[in-house]
Amino acid sequence: MAELPENIVETLERYRNPPNKLRSLQEINARYKLTLENYKKICLTSGDVRDQKIATHAEIKILGWVLGKPDKDVIKDIAENSNRVIFPPQ
Repeated sequence: MAELPENIVETLERYRNPPNKLRSLQEINARYKLTLENYKKICLTSGDVRDQKIATHAEIKILGWVLGKPDKDVIKDIAENSNRVIFPPQ
């Protein structure tokens, strides 16, 4: 019998032992907070970081959605970790 190409063997192995697993709520919450901190660092960085800001912003929104946070709360969290004012203080 002929041997299978290496990439097919790797694919079959990944299928049998998937690398992805469900994350706990604590892990997702920790990732959410870490991503907010990264967003804060990106906002304080000078230079062309627009693509990084967009990607990080999207990740924060998705993690907030997974956590079940209302969109307004997620945007408020982003604003608190940004260097620009989205919501004026009341």
